[in-house]
Amino acid sequence: MTKARDLANAGTALGAVSATELAFVDGVTSAIQTQIDAKAPSSTAVTLTGTQTLTNKTLTNPVIASVVNNTLTSTTGDMIYASAANTPARLGIGSTSQVLTVAGGIPSWATPAGGVTFSGTRVRNSGSGILSIPNSTATALTFNTEDYDTDGIHSTSSNTSRFTVPSGKSGYWQISFFFNYDSVSGGVRSIYVYKNGSFNALISSTVPSATGDRTGSNNGTMTYNLAVADYIELYAFQNSGGSLNINTPDQYGNAEFTYQGA
Repeated sequence: MTKARDLANAGTALGAVSATELAFVDGVTSAIQTQIDAKAPSSTAVTLTGTQTLTNKTLTNPVIASVVNNTLTSTTGDMIYASAANTPARLGIGSTSQVLTVAGGIPSWATPAGGVTFSGTRVRNSGSGILSIPNSTATALTFNTEDYDTDGIHSTSSNTSRFTVPSGKSGYWQISFFFNYDSVSGGVRSIYVYKNGSFNALISSTVPSATGDRTGSNNGTMTYNLAVADYIELYAFQNSGGSLNINTPDQYGNAEFTYQGA
């Protein structure tokens, strides 16, 4: 009676199962529940190999944010940049007051250059420093006194006509001057600028009046883009027919050679 009842019950149960549903267990060679129990539950970590496509999945351990935090942003203020194509790298936080710059093609922190700096010298001739300019001969003006000289631009012991660009100060330099000649009735009075020993420009020229009064002043300003070790000189020229002194209240003149740059 028991087997008859079981067969009857099985028949009733099988009647509710379709052929498609029965086909789902085709090929099963052992207990289905045992196989299911052997599979990793969803809460267990899974190791993926090869190329995987994850759709609408959440990586919970570790989360992507923690990977970035733990490897590329270990300190407050760190930054991420590409050290090469598709290669992220960490740029550690710089020091207070440093600025972000580029060195060798990658970002880096650096101390900013200082503000505008001044370099220059103001020179003149004092004592018995009146200079006699020969007729029709350009003559370098030398100076024996410095009112100031920030970087050894001028020397009162050697090359006293030269204004030399010091180390680290390449850029735009301005030369300016003021001179007076003794009075004479004829000829031209000129100041030339020489760069590195060669004539560069006529910067000032005067023609005296016919009365023979003091000829007035030679004064002027000129700006040059100069490199380190370039030097500038001022040359006087006159063709009055004889030698002629350059003269000012402080002997024969003064000149300034100045630079402002970052």
